[in-house]
Amino acid sequence: MRFLTVLTDRRFLLTVLLALGWLLLVRAGVILQSGVWPSPVGTIGGDLAGAFILAVLLTITRGPFRFALVLLLGCAAYVAGMHLTAHGTLFQLAFAGKGMDPTFITGSLINVYLFLLPLYLVLAWGLHRAHRALIPDPPRGFCSLTVSAAVVVAVYSLSFPSLTTPANNVVASVFAQIPGTIVNPVGTAIGDEAVETDETLTSKTNFFHQQVTSRPDTTKPNVLLIMIEGLSGGYFPSISQYHDLQPTVVLEHLEDTLANKGFRLYRNTLSMERQTDRGTFAILCGRYPDFRRPSRKMLDVVEERTSPDCLPSKLKDHGYHTAYWQAAPIEYMKKDEFMPKAGFVDVTGAERFVSAENDVGEAGPKGSDGTDASETAEGWGPPDPVYFRDVTGRLTELNRDTSPWFVTLLNVGTHHPFDIGEEAEQDTGTQAGEALMESAEAALIEPQRARRAAMKVMEKTLGEFLDRLEAEGILENTLVILTSDESGGFVREDHETLPLNSNLGVLAVRPPDLADLERYAPATALTAQLDIPMTILDATGNGKHAGDMVGRSLLVTDDRQPRDIMLADTYTGLKYFLRESGQLLSCTEMLTRCTSWSFDPRRVFGSFRETEEPPFLSLEERLALFENAATPDPIEE
Repeated sequence: MRFLTVLTDRRFLLTVLLALGWLLLVRAGVILQSGVWPSPVGTIGGDLAGAFILAVLLTITRGPFRFALVLLLGCAAYVAGMHLTAHGTLFQLAFAGKGMDPTFITGSLINVYLFLLPLYLVLAWGLHRAHRALIPDPPRGFCSLTVSAAVVVAVYSLSFPSLTTPANNVVASVFAQIPGTIVNPVGTAIGDEAVETDETLTSKTNFFHQQVTSRPDTTKPNVLLIMIEGLSGGYFPSISQYHDLQPTVVLEHLEDTLANKGFRLYRNTLSMERQTDRGTFAILCGRYPDFRRPSRKMLDVVEERTSPDCLPSKLKDHGYHTAYWQAAPIEYMKKDEFMPKAGFVDVTGAERFVSAENDVGEAGPKGSDGTDASETAEGWGPPDPVYFRDVTGRLTELNRDTSPWFVTLLNVGTHHPFDIGEEAEQDTGTQAGEALMESAEAALIEPQRARRAAMKVMEKTLGEFLDRLEAEGILENTLVILTSDESGGFVREDHETLPLNSNLGVLAVRPPDLADLERYAPATALTAQLDIPMTILDATGNGKHAGDMVGRSLLVTDDRQPRDIMLADTYTGLKYFLRESGQLLSCTEMLTRCTSWSFDPRRVFGSFRETEEPPFLSLEERLALFENAATPDPIEE
């Protein structure tokens, strides 16, 4: 009786209404901040659950605990809006540790959107004052209230396939994530020695498929691998129209540039995971990325717990000069240690772009025309005009003195908070102070404007970069592959109903001899990031050295054996099992619940249909496959 008495107390019910009103106000704020509209049905249920949980917190907290609650509410609302703006989802509680990294703080947290933090804190303080004024004497019943809140959290957890999609309530989402974060920090049962891959599973699935042509190639072309931060294939008009998508960004000029230069743009490319280190590992090492919450595969290489035998190492062993030039700080994600172990000889990051004024007696980076390409590297690193001007000069010099070479590039201008740099701002006639004010206003009026502006600057500078390479004759003996480290999403107005929203990747290929495109798979072929290293090995005549890599070379056009592919979205926690025949399982983070989908293999992202078919893999099989994908290759002694 005491239980019902507390829950039906007029004061508690009024607190629930107050909490609901506050959460709806926050909901409106994050929609304005991000431009992401959630699913109405899920939103109603999520906000009601969040209101109940918040009402319990308001009722049982006092003194320093209430101060902590106000602080956490304001910060959580701000971070939720920022994460929705950047990634289209709420934040994963398990990644809170990343927020403590100095590079992440200066790159993503300290930006033009920071002015919203005090606004959310004031809003949270207003909730506290309103509650104290309306309910000066809250009802007693700590045990009853906490037990009921725990029940609501449990029901909420079972009601949402993902706890971070836009329809989720920020308060309910945080509390629903706590048990999994504490009890199972890796996100799945991966690592359980009782879960093993047996011969039956191996015979009926093909998730670790490898296929190359192994044709000898004595020409040894140079290889340029361009990774564009957060670029989605859906941003190209022909692909978005092909799949009937509604992307936030449209890059028609870049698509025209690629077509004019002779690139083949693939329409059904799968991006394996979110976050740069996961996608980069798959692209460079031909293995599945780390599907667990903490991405450890690069760290395992750095700490010599595994030796993956990556693409750069294989090419280096066969006479290639290998270089990895990124714009972001090279120490972030331990790339300064990982890249040399992966086989790169020349490794640089944002430190190269620090203004020469800070390095007395040293010259800053130069463009291919000899002009100064330096600009003080702040936050994540130099903007794209500075970065691409510098690597143009370096490539020109490398091509003149060394052959063959394999160079991998990764920009950072299209990474949140989408800094286009002073040069691009001056091109638009906007001064720095005016740009800051306009950016702050645009964050509320047009929340995705910064993303579009950054992508447009990248579009222009990448086009100029390719023009310069063509003028220098570098393209004449260079295999160029354009891809992205991860797919930035924002390709559908509905961010939740259909699967693989943030897995539509980019793959465009240009061989040295354009006539050789006839040897490559057609543009409608289903491709994945895993296919990139296999293609490079095949095109350089080293396909027979693929070792244990997973993937299929684009040069395989005959006898393309059907395969299965695992992929995931770490920001939603969803994990996927895809069969090229046209089947997809979309599973919760713990792999316990799955939804079956069908699709047209020639039009993957535009043909999803939910089905009533039972999962084609059992829970034990799903766990075994993900454990196998997560298991590192042992060090050979």
